[in-house]
Amino acid sequence: MKPHRYGICLISRDPALRADVSAVLDRLNHWLGHETPLASQHWPDAHLDSLYRQVAGQAEAYLRQQAGEGALALELLAFDDLAQAHAALPSACPCDHVLLDTRHLSQQPAHDPLHALLDAQPQARRSPSSAVLLCDPQHLQHWLERLGGNRLLRVPHPDPALRRADLLRLFVDHLEHAYCNRLLARTTLQTSEPVALARDIQQRMTQRWGQAWDCHFFTGSMVAGFLDSLGELLRPTACGFHSACNEHALAVSALAGWQLYQRAYVIVMTSGMLDEMRGTLANLKRAGAPGLVICADSPESVWFAFQGSLDADNDGHQVIAARGLWQRFIRRPDEAPACVEQAFEALAQRPAPTFLFATQAVLESRAAVEQPAPPAPTEPAAHGLSAQQQASLEQLLEVLNHAPSRVLWQCGRLDARERQRVVELARRSGIALADSLVAPGSVCAYQDQEPVANYLGPLSMYGFSRRVHAFLEQPEDTPDKPWLVFVKSKIDQSATPYSEGRLQRLFHIVQINRQAEHIAPFCELPVTLGLDTVLDYLEPRLAVPPTLLKARRERLQRLQRTREVLPSDQIETLPMTPNFFFHRLGQLLGEMIERDGYRYTGVFDVGRCSLSALRNLPRTDAGFSGWYGRALMGDALVSLPYIARNDGRHVLAFIGDGARALVPDIEQRLAMSLASAADGAQRNVTVMYLANGVLSMIQTYLDKRYACHGASQVNVPLADGPLWQERAFGPISICRARLLHFCPDTLRQALSAPGRLNFFDVWLGHNSEGDGLSLVSETAWSRLNMENC
Repeated sequence: MKPHRYGICLISRDPALRADVSAVLDRLNHWLGHETPLASQHWPDAHLDSLYRQVAGQAEAYLRQQAGEGALALELLAFDDLAQAHAALPSACPCDHVLLDTRHLSQQPAHDPLHALLDAQPQARRSPSSAVLLCDPQHLQHWLERLGGNRLLRVPHPDPALRRADLLRLFVDHLEHAYCNRLLARTTLQTSEPVALARDIQQRMTQRWGQAWDCHFFTGSMVAGFLDSLGELLRPTACGFHSACNEHALAVSALAGWQLYQRAYVIVMTSGMLDEMRGTLANLKRAGAPGLVICADSPESVWFAFQGSLDADNDGHQVIAARGLWQRFIRRPDEAPACVEQAFEALAQRPAPTFLFATQAVLESRAAVEQPAPPAPTEPAAHGLSAQQQASLEQLLEVLNHAPSRVLWQCGRLDARERQRVVELARRSGIALADSLVAPGSVCAYQDQEPVANYLGPLSMYGFSRRVHAFLEQPEDTPDKPWLVFVKSKIDQSATPYSEGRLQRLFHIVQINRQAEHIAPFCELPVTLGLDTVLDYLEPRLAVPPTLLKARRERLQRLQRTREVLPSDQIETLPMTPNFFFHRLGQLLGEMIERDGYRYTGVFDVGRCSLSALRNLPRTDAGFSGWYGRALMGDALVSLPYIARNDGRHVLAFIGDGARALVPDIEQRLAMSLASAADGAQRNVTVMYLANGVLSMIQTYLDKRYACHGASQVNVPLADGPLWQERAFGPISICRARLLHFCPDTLRQALSAPGRLNFFDVWLGHNSEGDGLSLVSETAWSRLNMENC
C-alpha cells in the first residue's frame, strides 16, 4: 500500500533550523516504519537532553500503536523565501504544516503572511498545529498583536534539544489531530458547505441591503461554527466582519454604522451576554437602525444551562420583549427558514434590533435550505397628501414666507442630500439653523470649506451656543414669539434647555416627524411627513419678500458677530480650563478648514468637557454622539475602532476621563483597525482624553444646586501618560502625549499628519462656568454686556 505523504513546508535561511526539522522528521519517519538515516535510529547519548528523550519516548509509543505501519510518510520542502514557496506550493505534495521564519526579514509584514501560504493548498489537512511563525524576541509583541486563531508563534530556543523537543511535539500533535484520533480527525475533514442559517441570513441581508451591512460579533463556543461560515461568506464582499472589545461595543458599532454610514447590521453573540449591551439596544431601537441580533441559547429542557437565559427562575427572552423588540426562539433546524422569514417581515414593518435566539443545533446545522426568492418588485405608493397634511404644510410655508418673527430649525440626523437641501432652503428664506448634542453636525458651521451663514451653533439642554441663546432670548421689535421647528426629532428633554411649559409659553413649536406617535403634546404645528416630502412641497413655493429676507439676513449677520468666547474664557491657567482649551482649538480647526480643506468626523462622549468641544469646535460633517438616547458614558469611546476602520475622513474624538475609566481599553483594537483600513496610511485619528480627575457633569450639578464638594462620588483616577512618545505600528505611527499647554503648531501638525493615531491626555481643571451648561450660566456677570466691551 502506497503511504500517504504529507509535506512540511519550511521557509527559512537558518541552517540550524533546517537541521532541526530534518532530524525530527527522520526520527518520525523511522517510527512510522520507513527507512531513514542511521542517526535517527539510535540515541547518541552525548548531547541529547533528558526532556527531549522523555517527549520522544511518548511520541514513539503513541505512533507505533496508533499509526499504521508505513501508512504515513513525512517530507520536508525547504525554501529560502516566501516567493519561492508561493511558486512551488501549488504543484507540491500537500503540506499540512507550514513553518515561516521571519527572523531574516528586515521589516516584519503588517498582516498574517501564513494566510496566503495555507490558502495555496486548500486540499491539505489543517490542525491547530499546522501554522507556525518564528520571530526574533524584539518582534514578539508585533506578532502577538497580529496573529490569532490557530497560529503558533515561537522565538526559537537557544538550546537545540529544546528546539527539537518543541518541533517534535508540534508534528505529533498534528498527526494525532489529523490522522490518528478519529474524533479529532473528523474536524479536518468537514465539508466546506456553510451553516444553513448563516447562508440564509447572508442571502436575505444582501437582497435587502446589498453590501451596505456589517456583521458585528463576539465569539463563543455555541456561535463559533456559525461565525466561521458567515465570515467565509462575507470574505469576497464589501460587507464588514468586525469584532469588538465586548458585547456592548457590538451594539455601539452597529449604531455608529447606521447613523454615520447607513449600514444595517447582524450582531452575533451568546444570550448569556445580552445584559452586557447596556442601554445601547434602546438607542438602536430609537434610531430605527435595522438589523438582526443572533443569540445562541440553550433549550428549556437543559436544567439550568450554562450561560442560558431560560430556566425555572428566569426568562431572558421576555426581557427583550419588554423592550418592545421582536424576538423568536429557533429550537430545531427545520424551524429556521420560517423564523428567519418572520424576522425579515418584522424588520420591514419596523426597523429596529430584531432578535433570533437559536440552539447550538440550529447554529451548526448544514442541512440545505431553499434559497429565498427575491422579493417581488413593488409599485411605488402614491404619496398623496391628506387634507390635514396639506394644511400643515401650507401653515409652515406661511411661516417661512411671511412670519416677521424669528424662525430657527433644529435639525436631527440628516443624510448628505437632506443637509444640502435644508441649508439651501435656509439660505433662500433667511431662517436660522442649529444642530444638537444628540446629532452634532446634522448641519455644520462649514460646507465645502465655506462658512454657513445661517448656522448659529448647537441648541440643546447642555452645550448651546451664545448665538442660539441670543437668537431665542433677545427682545425684538416684533412682539410675536419665535418659531422653533424641530426637524426629524421627538423633541426630547435633551433638545433644549427649556422645560415643556416654557417651550409652550415662549415659542411657537413646529415638529416635522413622519411618525404620529412621536409628536409632542406641546407641539403647536405637527407635520407628520418625511423630510423629503416636506422639502419637495416647500422648495418650489418658497417666496420670501425681499424686505423680510433682508431683515432676517441682517439679524443673522448681527448674531454672527456675537462673541462666543468671553474675556474670562481666554485666561490661560495651568491646568487649562475647558473654555480656554476649546476656544483655542476651535480657532485652530477653523483655520485648518478654511485654509487646508481639513474635514473630520467628530466623536463626542458624555461629559462636561466634551460639551465644550461640541459647543466651541466648528464641524464639517456629521459626527457620532454618546449623548444620543440614553446618554451612556463610554459609548462614543468604544465606537472608535469601527469608525476608524470605516470612515473616509479624519476622526477627532473627545473622551472624558470618567468614560475612559468606565469601559474596556480599546486602544490596541483601535490601532489594529486603523492599520488594517485600506486608506489607514492616509488618515488621521486623534483621541483627546479630557482629564481633570472628576466626573465633571455631576460636580457641575452639585456646584449649581448645593455648592458642595462631591468628593469620592465624583473622583476618577488620573492616567499618567508620557509627555511625548511615538512608535511605528505597521503602516501607521502611534503618538502618545500629555498636553498641559495649548501649542497650535504642535497640534496642527499632529491633527493633519497622515497615517497617525494620536492619544492625547489633555489635563484640564474642572469648572462649571459658561459653555452653555445651563440657562443660569448665561446670566453670570462674565456673560453680560459684551457689546459695550
